[in-house]
Amino acid sequence: MNEAELRKLFKIPDPVTAAEFARRTGKTESAVRHMIDRRQLPLVTEREIIGASGEHPGSTRRLLILWNEWEEMVFEATNQRPPERHEWRKQWIKKAESFASDLGVSSLNTCAV
Repeated sequence: MNEAELRKLFKIPDPVTAAEFARRTGKTESAVRHMIDRRQLPLVTEREIIGASGEHPGSTRRLLILWNEWEEMVFEATNQRPPERHEWRKQWIKKAESFASDLGVSSLNTCAV
């Protein structure tokens, strides 16, 4: 996967729960909850992501953290990508390559974007 494909990939909203955010960053869940309560993280409601119509409409009370937006906030503040991003990206690429091989796609680098 080349850098242009990764840029496009990371522009896709990646909403995560507080527990998932804690796993990715190594913070405690209570610390993440405090950050949510203080609105220090980019948040959306589940309904904004899933939508109000359909079989299982999203909740307006359940907040999700936008992972990519958080990465951008850290970058703007520190002029560096958070170290968690690199490991998460490596794991995601590994999963994507595994998925591609399961589907019989020869390589992710040959995909047209």
